[in-house]
Amino acid sequence: MIKKILRSNTSWSLISNGITALLGFLNLGLIAHQFSKEDAGKWFMLLTVYTLFELLRSGWVQTPFVRYYVVASGKEDQAKLTGASWQLLLMFTLIITLVLFCVFTFIKIDNTAFSLAKKFAVLWLFSALPYQLLQWQLQARSLFKKLSLIRMLFPIAFTVLLLVQLKMHFAIETVVLLYALLQFLAGFVGVFLGWLHFGKWRTNLSAERKLLSNFGKYSMITMVTASLLRSSDQFIIAFWLGPAAVAVYSIPQKLIEAIEIPVRSFASIAIPKATSLFQERKIDELRRFFYNQCGLLTAIILPLLIVLFVFPSPIVHLLGGGKYSESSILLQIFCFYAALIPLDRYCGLLLDAGNRPRINTLKVIAMLIINVALDIAALWLGLGLYGVAAGSTITFLVGIIIGWIQLKDILAAFKMNLFWKEGVQKTIISLRNHS
Repeated sequence: MIKKILRSNTSWSLISNGITALLGFLNLGLIAHQFSKEDAGKWFMLLTVYTLFELLRSGWVQTPFVRYYVVASGKEDQAKLTGASWQLLLMFTLIITLVLFCVFTFIKIDNTAFSLAKKFAVLWLFSALPYQLLQWQLQARSLFKKLSLIRMLFPIAFTVLLLVQLKMHFAIETVVLLYALLQFLAGFVGVFLGWLHFGKWRTNLSAERKLLSNFGKYSMITMVTASLLRSSDQFIIAFWLGPAAVAVYSIPQKLIEAIEIPVRSFASIAIPKATSLFQERKIDELRRFFYNQCGLLTAIILPLLIVLFVFPSPIVHLLGGGKYSESSILLQIFCFYAALIPLDRYCGLLLDAGNRPRINTLKVIAMLIINVALDIAALWLGLGLYGVAAGSTITFLVGIIIGWIQLKDILAAFKMNLFWKEGVQKTIISLRNHS
């Protein structure tokens, strides 16, 4: 049974993402312990700005690239799509660079929370480009074991860097530069091993670029809006309360983001299958697949959420120390939001797989507007960080309702019993049969 589990793509993805999550916790704690709340807040804002633009270009290229690569008629078409993805990504990164240069040159931003983001966000985007493309290509070719190994490579290297930092006491700016170097080297490993392909360049790829862009314009808006949905809290807190408050809010938020790792792990593997099932019009099977994935993921993350909810203070103290004690209640509030993650993620996945990117985009935009309104209202009314966190939970609940309504032809009526029957129960039976 163990050999069968280890041969499973999902198991490999879960193992790699589980290790990544553990390293993420460790790295989070090392950053929080080694630097002041102000410097930690600046680091988290750099991550937020970088992630926002990374998802912006990912949305434009990754989702359509994987989708069309899977259904491509042959290696020739796949090579053209690969070359077009490189061209679009390079072009988009240059556009982002120009936009950021204009913003930081002509718009005066004195808020210290953004000091690292202004200096290093563009550097991170360029250094991560090969590593990002490597992961997309491995996902599109369904090489999930190699993808799992590559995903573990960078966080392991960064953990080693932070452990060295315990002795060397680098400035926060030095850690930022070394982070960029490690990202670039992780991508170079893909070149060295022959896993990162460059595709066809010496031919007219305008048709492929147009194909990716036409689909990607919706998925790009969806992904950047989804990123803004997560980061809008931090942007508003940074402008309203400063970098120290960003650090206090980010500690529990990053913990919950780690809970999302098994969801992302399943979702990355589910995209090709969900797309194929919809293309073949196997709606009943697609519905069962949705319930199976959501039920299993809910069962996986629920015990983790219970632990976080019951023991928030020692967990926060372990990661950030006594200076982050006020993050404990925030962590408890985030647990309610985290319980909704599987449903929200898979509603979005089905909308994309069902060739409804426009609807998914509108759903996420609506959620962003609601979240920003709730954040501002919470801070205006003096509810502070707790009100902001509660607003996120309300926002995601509304998003699930919107998504479900738009998928009623596939999912039909909401059936809670199918989460248990198709998700948890079938998994237990499957493990017993192979034991």
